[in-house]
Amino acid sequence: MTSYESLISARCGLITRQRDTLVISGPDAVPWLQGLVTSDLRLLVDEGNGHRTAFVNTTGRFLADARILHIPDLLFLDLEPGAIDGGLMGHLRRHIIMEEVALDDRSDATGRLGLWGDRAPEILDALSDWEHPVADRPPFCGTWGALGDLGLIVQRLPWTKAPYFEISFAREAEKVLVDALTKAAGDEFPHFDEDLFDVLRVEAGVPAFLRELHQKVIPLEATFDDAIAYDKGCYLGQEIIARLDTLGTPAKLLRRVVLQGDQVPESGDDVLPEDGDGRPIGSVETAVFSPERQAPVALAFIKRKHNDPDATVSINGMKGTIEVLPDVRDL
Repeated sequence: MTSYESLISARCGLITRQRDTLVISGPDAVPWLQGLVTSDLRLLVDEGNGHRTAFVNTTGRFLADARILHIPDLLFLDLEPGAIDGGLMGHLRRHIIMEEVALDDRSDATGRLGLWGDRAPEILDALSDWEHPVADRPPFCGTWGALGDLGLIVQRLPWTKAPYFEISFAREAEKVLVDALTKAAGDEFPHFDEDLFDVLRVEAGVPAFLRELHQKVIPLEATFDDAIAYDKGCYLGQEIIARLDTLGTPAKLLRRVVLQGDQVPESGDDVLPEDGDGRPIGSVETAVFSPERQAPVALAFIKRKHNDPDATVSINGMKGTIEVLPDVRDL
């Protein structure tokens, strides 16, 4: 039985995640950050609320994306590894003028475990007495509690089709937490790695920063509509995004392509018209072999007039069918 099949059979699995963690606090944190992200932070007024957002530059292109969670007295940001040192921290610090804002990079001190599967909520509920019931948390929202003296933060993150939660804690306590989760789960509790996580992510159609999202991409091109507040007022890069929204369909859109074949494309491979001839109409960002589809699946940017759902394209001589990515809030 493959690791994928073992995971599906067990209906739960555990992964050690390497993530960047940024904590933002201070009396001016929310109004200051409101001018630097695409989402509306007023939606996070209740503790435990969360959503995803994008940091963009003056041309409206990604500097980073983040999953923001409001817990008591601070904003807790989950980011891709390398995002903070890759330019985000400098960008944020340049925009602090007189505001009372504290930026704390907690990446090295924070451990992160991902709990995947239908059984995840019941396992977590058995682990601690949470501020909010885990099973009731909508996508991107979270809760907090403790395991003995170990403080825990849990956030539901729609990275996969099955329920998925990430637990944040003091890094040195990982073994204690893994042992407690294993006990709560029982005998069948497979561990899985980032390669398998990527398969689950691509199957679900969820883009990731530094993979499909980068500084050549505007959020509207990557189905980030849920992370854009069109009526909140000005923020850095807002003019470009609003103009693109007003003009209509972007020049390219991120799509999922399910291929007929057994060869997994490489990042950067061309997407061609159905007959395989002519100029490229797109480019592969990430591709995996999907056990669910029994076929290669790619996330690719495809140009306007060629990216309609159910249209057929060609990648490396293989025919492929275009699919629209889901709204992550429905995962």
